[in-house]
Amino acid sequence: MTEPARRETTLHLLLTRPGGAEVACRTLTVNTPVYYGEHVLEAARAAGVEGWLGRRLAFTRQGVGEDGVTRATCAWQLFTPELPGAVPVPDDLRELADAARTPTRTPWFGPHWHADALSWLDGELAAQGRSRTGDPVVLKHWQISLLWRVPTSGGPVYFKAVPDFFAREVTVTARLATEVPGAAPPVLAADTGRGFLLLDGCGAAGGAPEAALRQLARVQRAARPLLPELKLRGRGPAYLLARLDALLSDASLHADEHGPHPDALTPAEAATLRARRPELEAALERLRVSPIPLTLGHGDLHGGNVTTRGEQVTLLDWSDASLTHPFLDANPAYLFPDGTDPDAAVLEAARDAYLREWTDLAPPDELRALHADAMLAGEVYRALGYADGIQGAVEDRREWRGAHLWHLRRLLT
Repeated sequence: MTEPARRETTLHLLLTRPGGAEVACRTLTVNTPVYYGEHVLEAARAAGVEGWLGRRLAFTRQGVGEDGVTRATCAWQLFTPELPGAVPVPDDLRELADAARTPTRTPWFGPHWHADALSWLDGELAAQGRSRTGDPVVLKHWQISLLWRVPTSGGPVYFKAVPDFFAREVTVTARLATEVPGAAPPVLAADTGRGFLLLDGCGAAGGAPEAALRQLARVQRAARPLLPELKLRGRGPAYLLARLDALLSDASLHADEHGPHPDALTPAEAATLRARRPELEAALERLRVSPIPLTLGHGDLHGGNVTTRGEQVTLLDWSDASLTHPFLDANPAYLFPDGTDPDAAVLEAARDAYLREWTDLAPPDELRALHADAMLAGEVYRALGYADGIQGAVEDRREWRGAHLWHLRRLLT
């Protein structure tokens, strides 16, 4: 059995009083992940500090040392009514303290959002005949979403909040959960105006690639009658073709708006990628004219967005939902755990399980050829999910400015 990777993170807590300008500091050393906000409150509580998360102010990876330990430095803003054992902010953290005082338009980064969200959550739980039995556990707390696991008298539930630019997730999730089994987790409550979802549990994370892709195809087909009311963004082959100029531009491939990006393509890599443009255009054109109709697309299907309970596979996180060619979603390689090499036989079995759901529309050989086209064009589809869906919408673009490059690099191999 592989031992978990050892880590050591210097965690700076910039403590802020709600409504006040005072900022103090506590510095801890932790061995748990904290990038997404997970474990931060537990570490603070163990150090005698109670509060709720504001925003992540900084994160720097130092890499793996000779002792095999992965080291990093992270700074989080923590709202707290008291400053027990805190010290003045040291000079090297003053810039971060100033950032903590700066107003934000991400709702859950603000001082009063937490109490309002808890009030909504407790009210909706009461309407379900449940009560909260403990504090929410932070699973993710970043610019594009907030996710809590909430202990209740009826078992754990999940509270999710999304920003305005992902408001479609609330509508799509609620409708799919009602109409298409396994298309989304059971929705206990939804508030489109606030971007809130209260979700019941739906099994353990992950799923066999074959079962996950079979479920994806069934959801995509079952969702077609719902398309008029879902009012999805168009992200089909024609859209991808129209966005190739921007995606393959110097500005996109270098992502250097705030200085050189570590993942920027070299001139040679950029030339290699652009040389594949005719191949990409041909694949997208074949998908555009194929007999497979446009339907609901997930946009970010991977193993972390799948759960399994018994035979039931459920798809999570419809923030990137769009109207698109369904095959662009169906890359089985993304359904393997991170850091593992996909098994060729499993990839083929998953592909075939997916395509069997479409055999009434085209013969198997044509379906396999279209799927191969979609595996190529799918990297453009996923890259545009960042370039067109997140990078221009988030408050702090530095975190996301090169996110699309990972998918474009997959076209170099």
